Amino acid sequence: MTDKEGQYIRQLLSLLDGTRRLDAHTQENRGQWEVQPRSSLAGDDAKSHPHQVSHSAWHALTVAVDHLQCLRSSLITNRGPRSASALIHTHAQASLARGVFENAARAVWLLEPASRLERITRRLGLQAKEVESGHRVRELVGAPIVKTKEERLQSLEDLLVAAGAAPADARKALRGSNRPSYKRIVRAAGLELGMGEDEAEVIWSACSSLAHGDVTGTLAFLDHQVVASDGSVALAQVTGSISLLYYATHFGVKMVDRGFRLYEERATAHI
Repeated sequence: MTDKEGQYIRQLLSLLDGTRRLDAHTQENRGQWEVQPRSSLAGDDAKSHPHQVSHSAWHALTVAVDHLQCLRSSLITNRGPRSASALIHTHAQASLARGVFENAARAVWLLEPASRLERITRRLGLQAKEVESGHRVRELVGAPIVKTKEERLQSLEDLLVAAGAAPADARKALRGSNRPSYKRIVRAAGLELGMGEDEAEVIWSACSSLAHGDVTGTLAFLDHQVVASDGSVALAQVTGSISLLYYATHFGVKMVDRGFRLYEERATAHI
């Protein structure tokens, strides 16, 4: 391990140790998720019921924290009063870092707009995506279908129209390619966080590439050494990228913190 890698390890361990303050959000029920009457989220929830904006945002944040806890436990293998041992995986920890970043980004993306109609549109757009995927799974396993996909999508459109959207706009927002994608979500959340759209996409794409086991991503983002070559094909030994894991975790934690701050702001009544 180089001196630079050692520095990144120490920074990463310190960063993750500081995230223990977030554990209460998943391990204790102290009403942190509660929405005050006359708050922004109370109004959102009333118009998006039964697909409450607050429920979706809080769920995303707790899923992000859960990934963060798992990343911490996978990394720190032995901890003493003055030292700690860390285990760096080549690909798996990038999956966890992606889970932190994209879930926290979803919460920020949901809560950031000043417009109530836009917050509700984004929430129902996410639900429309789940309708599509859920219907496909039911088809594959032969599960009984109580409502057709079209009926479920139409109920979401009706809800969005009731919240104030024009019928044509509601249909456009909830159908086909107009629904939110994670690429759009992380770019928008990156802009809100101040890290930039492109930077957010790079972090997310790098972790996604490693999570998928892409060869291109493996060679591009991991440290590697060619151990044999026949001139056209090389055999490489790869090791985990400590710097990538640090930066992905760093921005993931910042995104989680921003999401919880936004939630508190939207859930607090302003008199």
